[in-house]
Amino acid sequence: MKIIHNKYYIVRAGDFATDGNTKLLYCIISSLLCIEEYITQHKTDCLIIMTGSTLVWSFIELLLHKSKTRNIKAMNVNITGKKQKMPTYLGICLQGFQEGGFVTATGLYFGDRMYIFKYFVMLHALLLFIIINIGIKTNHKISSKRQVNSIGSVALMGYATLYNVKSIYYNPEHIQRQIYMFCTMVYISSIWTFCAWYKRFRQVEIQQKNENGIYQATSITNTDVLLVLGYDIIFEIGIAYLTFYNLFIL
Repeated sequence: MKIIHNKYYIVRAGDFATDGNTKLLYCIISSLLCIEEYITQHKTDCLIIMTGSTLVWSFIELLLHKSKTRNIKAMNVNITGKKQKMPTYLGICLQGFQEGGFVTATGLYFGDRMYIFKYFVMLHALLLFIIINIGIKTNHKISSKRQVNSIGSVALMGYATLYNVKSIYYNPEHIQRQIYMFCTMVYISSIWTFCAWYKRFRQVEIQQKNENGIYQATSITNTDVLLVLGYDIIFEIGIAYLTFYNLFIL
């Protein structure tokens, strides 16, 4: 893999990116976890990280939309059997909630309860719901395409990594909690990504520059797929989302 010279894309298919109902459901689930934590433990950590990451990720989604880094169709919500197109910026906020708030809230919530059997069952019930939700979908139209090794994305990931290392170094008492959160997010995202890849809702595309300086799609191997999707899971979810812990919990 010529990381510097090639362009690596994650191509999403299906209606997941445009299905407002599914995203609303994930938002409700993460909100219920925050409520349960407050009622049972009188803590607001999940609520804080969910709110903060939603705001930040909504801003990121807005930048991706404005810069055309992520080309995505309008989001729809199904009301009384009829699809209604959501306003663009409302859809961006909902996308930010699901991409940011849901992932961080569930990661922290179940990471804090990793060794409690009841919550272990709850986590796998959630995973079963995710698997079923992906499994019943049949639409394979391409909905979005994102370059994972663009200069902006790589620079942002590098900065987030350095920031997290610095934060952990100065706050070693939080290392274990962050490791549990990281492992939980990677675990959930790995299963999610594998199911989406298996159902061909998430694929990898590599464009290589030819002798005329024009980028063209080239053949890929299973190793290419593993490395690109693995990078997305480990770095753009696991490590990047720890930034929200260091921003809003420390």
